[in-house]
Amino acid sequence: MIEEQSSSLLKISKGYELLGSSLDANLLAELQALASNFKNDALHTQNENRLLRIGIIGQIKRGKSSFLNSLLFNGQDVLPKAATPMTAALTKICYAQRPKALVEFYSKNEWGKVKNLADKAFTKQASYENAFLEYQANKAISQKQGVFIPSPAKPVISDEEKASIELLNMVKSSGLNVAQYLDTTISLDQVNNNDELVDKLNNYVGASGEFTPIVKSTELHLNIDSLRDIEVVDTPGMNDPIISRGRRTQEFIGQCDVVFVLSNSGQFLDQSDMSLLAQNIPNKGIEDIVLIGSLFDGALLDEYHKYPSIQEALPAITTKLNNQAKSNVDKVCNEFSAHHSAEDDNNQSHLMSTLQNALPPIFISSRCYDLAIKPEQSLNEEELHTMNLLNSMFDDFTFNANTFAAVANFKKVTSKLDTVKAKKEQILADRFNNLLIGSKREVKQKLVQITDDVTYKRKNLLEGDVESLAKKQQAVVKRVEAGTVKVNSVFEKYSIQAEKTLTRLLTDINQDAIQVKQVQSQSGSREESYTTSREVSDSSWYNPLSWGSTRTVTSTHYRTVSYTYASVHEAVSKLESFVVDTSKAIYDVSENAIQLGLFKQDIKASIKDMFDFSDDDFDPEMVLMPLNNAVERITIPAVNLDLDAHINTIRQQFSAEQVEGDDIAQLRTEQARVVALLLQDISVELKQCINQIVAKLAEEQSNFVPSLTKDLVASVEQLKQDLTHKEEVLKGYDDVLQKVNTDLATLSTNL
Repeated sequence: MIEEQSSSLLKISKGYELLGSSLDANLLAELQALASNFKNDALHTQNENRLLRIGIIGQIKRGKSSFLNSLLFNGQDVLPKAATPMTAALTKICYAQRPKALVEFYSKNEWGKVKNLADKAFTKQASYENAFLEYQANKAISQKQGVFIPSPAKPVISDEEKASIELLNMVKSSGLNVAQYLDTTISLDQVNNNDELVDKLNNYVGASGEFTPIVKSTELHLNIDSLRDIEVVDTPGMNDPIISRGRRTQEFIGQCDVVFVLSNSGQFLDQSDMSLLAQNIPNKGIEDIVLIGSLFDGALLDEYHKYPSIQEALPAITTKLNNQAKSNVDKVCNEFSAHHSAEDDNNQSHLMSTLQNALPPIFISSRCYDLAIKPEQSLNEEELHTMNLLNSMFDDFTFNANTFAAVANFKKVTSKLDTVKAKKEQILADRFNNLLIGSKREVKQKLVQITDDVTYKRKNLLEGDVESLAKKQQAVVKRVEAGTVKVNSVFEKYSIQAEKTLTRLLTDINQDAIQVKQVQSQSGSREESYTTSREVSDSSWYNPLSWGSTRTVTSTHYRTVSYTYASVHEAVSKLESFVVDTSKAIYDVSENAIQLGLFKQDIKASIKDMFDFSDDDFDPEMVLMPLNNAVERITIPAVNLDLDAHINTIRQQFSAEQVEGDDIAQLRTEQARVVALLLQDISVELKQCINQIVAKLAEEQSNFVPSLTKDLVASVEQLKQDLTHKEEVLKGYDDVLQKVNTDLATLSTNL
């Protein structure tokens, strides 16, 4: 069955290789990749006695590893948190009687790309620094002459370039001989139990592991009963900045039978989540999706003040988040339908219906799970901090193991996992058919794209008037170039919008800081001991020598004393919460400062407004095809600032639990000083964030119209070449169209 279906798809794709000169090279490569991927995925679905593969996917920093540690390993840090998103490795986990791990390092080619990207970033930075030095040297002279010289723009460093720099810096600091390990896989099997394996593994995937920066993926074989009959894939994040590692993640997703999708409870399935799902799920034949809202404790801490008790807060917040999740899915579905082609829309409607069936999400807190099962004396600083924050929500309520477990909500997840395991045979039986349907849908879409491309080229060739087409193209180019002001206004509108949004955030942060500066004093009472002394006779009647002597007698007394104090712990907690909340706010706001979908829609509209699409003499495809290509090249970075270092600085400022008297004023002064330092650093980082986004928009703005006009001119050059062999090229186009029709019919009947 697999060989027959795979052969049919491979036959379809191979048939176009002979017609390659008539096809767009990218479309041909994509079609060939579809057939190859189908064969690999299909073979995996039909392996006898194979395990049920469960994928854990989501964006970076959504708590995937913490979720798995709680679900599978009873809260033990078997899967350590990566030092940064740059160092997270893809991890496969399965059952084995004897524990072992396989560690795969990057290939020489992949590591070479990492070094090249880092060098590119260093070159950009060096060029900027030289330009800035020149600017500084000429600034005073130009000011005297009344001439304004703009300062050089800071370089825009891509996410992958940043990742590459970080990986190289980690290797440099460790002194690791990278060449010795590239293109290799090592086995860690000299262990007696799971704990020994985890200890060894920390050197390869831990935050400070010597080999962490060069590890591409790991495979863990653990003696844990819950892993029997399943294989779990923990992905580093579908928006992984390391491209080669991201591709490996996509390969594994294609072979998963069930997918657990993790998204932040407070912003469940936002635009970024949905875009990543759309790129990775639709045609992979995955019908079983489990939606998990992670970090529910964060949502609870954000919303609890609206409710009088925990008993009312939990169900109300859950209902609110359920409604938001449904609304987000509906919103993205509607936006996608409005902005995409019919083929894409059909494809995405399948994803949307699958997600609709998976609603409502299960909202969980891995942190609360840990708090429920760990004794208080074994909690780390972060866990203690969360516990204190949760316990301070309601005056008359303190969490215990049962209430922490209720907020954690892992019973629902375990129940869902058990249901999935029970359906294993049915899921595996359906998997191949689902994969086949998805692959067929994707191949059809690619064939339709080929048809559109070839039909447009064939039409131009039949008309055969290079001079006429060139004039039309020149007219279009001139109109586009003349309308550059309109295009630029869209870029400038979104640039100003992003700058205002982020500047407004800085104002909000400064406002929040006013409350953080305040250290409240409190009254307390305690028992104090004090001593009194008095002289008493020490003479004895039987000892004449002692007559007249005295001795001192002391007595201990107790009294209640009132005093004023301030809690150092409360002050530190306010500072820590401020840093955490600010970091989250900057990440969230910068990520959504520009709605990329609407931005691209406005760019397209600004170009379309330059032309009369009702004019019979105007060919819309002349503009629309190059326009779509140019718009899809636009990317805007999301900024993720790391303020964790500030938390350590804060903790070092204070050591006592509380202070009294004159020390309260000193605490207030210290609190205000630390807040001022934080605001200073946050302001610098936020301004850098603004500059980065504005610079990226400026770069895209300067490239957009030249990129579009280049694509427009290229079609004329193509026509000139085709006309020299007109009959031969026409036959090639006709052969392609005939083959597409035959293949579409084959897909509808045989596959």
